[in-house]
Amino acid sequence: MENLRRKKPYIDMNKRSLIISSLFLILLSYSNANNYQATVVKLSPTYYYELNEITTDEGALDTMGNAPKAGSFNGDYGVGGPEVGGEGPLYVFSADDFNGIAVPGLGGTDNLAHYSNNSGHVTLGDGNLYASSSITVALFFKAGPAQGGDRLFTNNISDPTKSFQVNVANNGLVLSVDPGSTGLSAERTLYMEDNSGPDRRLIQSDSGWFHVIASTSGNSGNERAANFKLWINGVDRTDNLQPDSTGWGINTGQAKIGGRRADPADSTTHSGAQDEVAIWLDRVLTDQEAMSLWEAAITEKKIPLVITDIEITKNIDDQEVKISWNSRRGRIYGIYSTTNLVDGDWEELDDSVEGDGEITSFTDPGVSVDDKKRFYRVVELE
Repeated sequence: MENLRRKKPYIDMNKRSLIISSLFLILLSYSNANNYQATVVKLSPTYYYELNEITTDEGALDTMGNAPKAGSFNGDYGVGGPEVGGEGPLYVFSADDFNGIAVPGLGGTDNLAHYSNNSGHVTLGDGNLYASSSITVALFFKAGPAQGGDRLFTNNISDPTKSFQVNVANNGLVLSVDPGSTGLSAERTLYMEDNSGPDRRLIQSDSGWFHVIASTSGNSGNERAANFKLWINGVDRTDNLQPDSTGWGINTGQAKIGGRRADPADSTTHSGAQDEVAIWLDRVLTDQEAMSLWEAAITEKKIPLVITDIEITKNIDDQEVKISWNSRRGRIYGIYSTTNLVDGDWEELDDSVEGDGEITSFTDPGVSVDDKKRFYRVVELE
């Protein structure tokens, strides 16, 4: 058995035609990876929950593949309760434009979101796996009235050197790092741009969606509370964080999106929706990186599906062709082949190849040695 790997045309007709087919694929096959999602992945978060699930059966998928298991949807999902597969953000809040700011970089109506609706949340796993002294969380959330301090994200950790919560309460958005304390050493509430009072627009249903990037770092609760950074819809709002004294408790020791306690209908479950939750451990995004996420959200751009490698294994009676392409974990791809581009008669080889991560491969066995040329096409199906 002879294994050949080539990335440039060579004399052998089989090798050359297959490489040409990869160029053909680059021109004609596109994935649905949108600008925002691709930019998040490029920044290498520890975990990334796109929350595009349309059923609860397999849980909430971590695009990066680092979570030991999928997050579980906690609640009675269905009509009148929490929902998966709801409409994602098309616009985010703007004080200057009633219609809001368009965010086409998320994928438009193809992008889906998780709706807690006061009755369901996502349990990610052991909070210690979602905790570090330096941490950044980026997400979109749909505003709604707060009952008992709704959790958008919490790792439910008591240690003030690693605890992190992004909440919405009666006074709007709150960041917290010490469940055992209140005020200056533990929490910050977002105030208006002129610091005249709390910014309650983030708990008003009419406000719609917001994009949030929150981070901190430090060796103590007091230091981490002083080092909060906050971006809202592309604007650095760090200077509007004020030390109110409320206190933000924890429960279960499980990291969660959209809730705090075991009971999905608890008053701390978020009334709105969440989308595109990315978590960076041991890392605070720079201002430039934070801005790149916002720019990606407001800029529509499709990311092309590119064949990254082709391997040909020649056997005595036939040959195998292995193709690899850039992919997204959990996406489904279809593989098609033809020897005649003119007729457009594509044979379906497989319509259910699941993305393994950044690169996925498929092997076509038993290709005739008589084939002088063969073209392959990869299409993202869902």
